[in-house]
Amino acid sequence: IGEYYAGGGNGEFSPNYGMAFSWWNAAAERGSAAAVTNIACALYAGLGVPKDEQRAAYLWNEAAKRGDADAQYFIGAAYCKGIGVLRDYPTAAFWWDKASKQGHAKAQTNLAFAYARGEGVDKDLKKAFELWKSAAESGNLVAQTYLGLCFYTGDGTKKDTAKAVAIWTNAAENGHPEAQRYLGIAYATGVGINLDKQKAFAWFTKAVQGGDSESKKYLEELRIDLASQNSSNREKSNK
Repeated sequence: IGEYYAGGGNGEFSPNYGMAFSWWNAAAERGSAAAVTNIACALYAGLGVPKDEQRAAYLWNEAAKRGDADAQYFIGAAYCKGIGVLRDYPTAAFWWDKASKQGHAKAQTNLAFAYARGEGVDKDLKKAFELWKSAAESGNLVAQTYLGLCFYTGDGTKKDTAKAVAIWTNAAENGHPEAQRYLGIAYATGVGINLDKQKAFAWFTKAVQGGDSESKKYLEELRIDLASQNSSNREKSNK
């Protein structure tokens, strides 16, 4: 019922975080680790209660020790970013590993980044690939994007650019800006798919509209390239 109030009754009314917090407190007093996690999230964001990152981190840690996968993911993120606790990459990886083993896709994605960068764990591109693959199969669009990148570059797995493009296409069509950028690059270069600069332009445009700043330079470069190409075509047709 706490989640019902926090969610605004599935859109029936404005979220009532005060009521949600009251019900989560009641559930937490009766032993619900998930309720403790929700309380911590409310404290972190200042929803219905004064913002308190240190208290949020403490409660996430308590719920994580009781096995709540969401709490394990959140406390991992807290240690990674230094939210309410001192930054500690090994501890972040420890908790993400716990949540990953429970099938938590976001934790798997974050742990994959840790292995790819060697943050808190020994760098291991194959483990990063396997974690992104698991999270991608759960529908996580970030994981799908980086799984595609693994296939595109051959990091942690056998290189397969066509498979990379297929994975990016799915994530891009579901609105992930970074996947849209990579799909645009594939079309612009003709790697893994037939060269098509118009489609590349369309995907770069979508990525920029979705907030991907990296795509702006690709879009401008391609805009100049297409303008030059059109000018050249007009000159040829006039001769």
